[in-house]
Amino acid sequence: MKKNSILIAFLAFIFSLAPTLTFAWGAEGHQIVAQIAKANIKGKVLKKVSSYLGDMSFEKAATWMDDIKSDKSLDYMKPWHYVNIEKDATYVKAKDGDIISELDIVIAELKNYKTMKAEDVAKDIKILFHLCGDIAQPLHAGYGSDKGGNEVKVKYNDKDFNLHRIWDTDIIRANSISTESCLATAKRLKLSKTLKPKAVDPVAWMNDSRTLLSKAYEVKDNTITPEYMSTNKEIVEKQLLKGGFYLAKVLNTIFG
Repeated sequence: MKKNSILIAFLAFIFSLAPTLTFAWGAEGHQIVAQIAKANIKGKVLKKVSSYLGDMSFEKAATWMDDIKSDKSLDYMKPWHYVNIEKDATYVKAKDGDIISELDIVIAELKNYKTMKAEDVAKDIKILFHLCGDIAQPLHAGYGSDKGGNEVKVKYNDKDFNLHRIWDTDIIRANSISTESCLATAKRLKLSKTLKPKAVDPVAWMNDSRTLLSKAYEVKDNTITPEYMSTNKEIVEKQLLKGGFYLAKVLNTIFG
């Protein structure tokens, strides 16, 4: 029994040191997206969506697709977090699905939510919450050749990371990015109107994220510097705002 406890503790420690196992905005990023969306949906929409989520908060719904990754029966969802498109190529649906195809599916299904089982509506809402956040992360619409930056090894604070992880989590943490800081940036730069989508269009959202890939790859000597982190703070704040606005647009369109 004691040996098993030691083994479990050792494995937990090993996994805590594995920065390559990254999938999406970290919990902080997804929670920010959910909070921004919540502030931008109509009252009756909030009431309807909350009724389907039950005791689950918007913030918890937004991280659900990451929270269930240990459930092997749901491994089929893993390819839905991203899409890989090489430079100068155009989108082609992946064999096992991708973030674009899955967004299209859940949005189409939710348009008929009144005829669906409540548990199926709730599941689609949780998927929608998460993927509207993911599609605003540039490296979730990155290049297959390096798996969306997961195979780009970098040094940050003298530790080994990958570029995808930096964008998922570390830029947010290094700059103490929060819902409040995102909204303050939007107010200062008068961005709210310009960032809000005019239509529900996942392909357009993906293409918008891909315009930022060149910025993401501006890493010298495979080292993430304080300047890199501060330079990209505002970009990440804008993308989190967009994710929240995307989600609000879909929710208002379907449940409004």
